[in-house]
Amino acid sequence: MDEFLFVTRAGFCEHFASAFVVLMRAAGVPARVVTGYQGGDLNPVDRYVTVRQSDAHAWTEVYLQGRGWLRVDPTAAAVPGRVEAGLARAIPEGASLPLLMRPQLEWLRSVRYRWEALAHQWNLWVLGYNPERQRELAALLGLKNADWRSLTATLFTILGAFTVLLLAWSLRRSLRPDPVQRAWRAFCRKLGAKGLQRAPAEGPRDYAARAAARLPAASEAIERIGVLYLELRYGRPSAGAAAPGKRVAELKRLVRELRLA
Repeated sequence: MDEFLFVTRAGFCEHFASAFVVLMRAAGVPARVVTGYQGGDLNPVDRYVTVRQSDAHAWTEVYLQGRGWLRVDPTAAAVPGRVEAGLARAIPEGASLPLLMRPQLEWLRSVRYRWEALAHQWNLWVLGYNPERQRELAALLGLKNADWRSLTATLFTILGAFTVLLLAWSLRRSLRPDPVQRAWRAFCRKLGAKGLQRAPAEGPRDYAARAAARLPAASEAIERIGVLYLELRYGRPSAGAAAPGKRVAELKRLVRELRLA
């Protein structure tokens, strides 16, 4: 206490509180140190206040005859900035601040605020889920004073609707062929219209070769379509081949422009 009072004259709330208690006791006044928290950090995302370890504070109480224990905060009198603006304002200029209290790291504090807001909602709606939260959720769905039967029916209705939507999405994807296969089927239909139907066991290379031999006027385009389809379908591009997207566009263009006499 001597060093704080007569040498450094600088410290934190525990130094001010301890020194004040020593002086009061030396003067014959009963005094004691009280510890707790001062203020908090308002989260701008969900408007909840978070009390951190950096908000820890120490003050004093003195006993006065006829009035009992009274609160006295020496830090508020000596360094009001600590009480009004927090720890960062009370630290001397040039002193090292904790990482998340540094002014140049505003983006990192923003990330922490969002993470804490998410964690708070998780604690509120998952870890702290209780009958009261259940009723709040039911009220949001328009089910006031709902019993277990109506809640069960609502749950199965939601699950059923979600399952139907998921099945519809899956069927749509499975029934819609990819662009390469769609172009190849259009190519096969054009050849089939000229009497060149593809045999069930006939591979793309053999089918294109047979069609090119039967239709010599369009043999170059037919062979190019066959090569492109094999590259795109089975992943064996020739040397110096263009990007897949450009080859798909070329395949579609060749099939579209294919003219069979």
